[in-house]
Amino acid sequence: MSLFLGPGKGALFPGAIMRITGGTVKGHRLAKLRWPDIRPTADMVRGSIFNIVGQNLNDLIVLDLFAGSGSLGIESLSRGAKSCVFIDNSRRALALVNKNIAICGFKENAVAIKADLPKGLNQVKTYGYEQFDLVFMDPPYGSGYVKPTMIKLIEENLLNQDGVIVVERSTRSTDSLPSRIQALRLKQSKTYGSTIIGFYGFPRHKGE
Repeated sequence: MSLFLGPGKGALFPGAIMRITGGTVKGHRLAKLRWPDIRPTADMVRGSIFNIVGQNLNDLIVLDLFAGSGSLGIESLSRGAKSCVFIDNSRRALALVNKNIAICGFKENAVAIKADLPKGLNQVKTYGYEQFDLVFMDPPYGSGYVKPTMIKLIEENLLNQDGVIVVERSTRSTDSLPSRIQALRLKQSKTYGSTIIGFYGFPRHKGE
């Protein structure tokens, strides 16, 4: 998942050390970053995200889009998720994802797919996945992928009715977090330094 927090705000860079912040493999070091175009979510922000979505993700099915290092999906597995699908269009990002999966011992619970998003989302069904409970999404800043990817999730019926989509953006990004995207609603948002985290889901009550 790509992230840049800015100087003094926890920015990650090649050679930075990442650790899992909770769950069964808490404290495990992930593989060191070697490329500046893969900028994973900083440990502090990851911890804050799970304070909101929940510390115990027992039996949830997770989707990590634009996966980068795969840190958020792996963090979910550490916290009890049943399985996680990682999607990225970069071979070296997927190599890093697979390395981190192996480091943490989650090979049996993870699938890494090379695909262009959003059109490649339907590939998950060929692996037997129909719907997800938790989706992480952090496309490259300014790419304009936020809205079309969320629309594709709806069109393919990939989000559980009670599911949550976590979207990461920069305060400097040109693509904002809209209050609604078709049937999805922005439930809440949090700002950490120059990073905005938005939490989307379907309305639970009429008129929401």
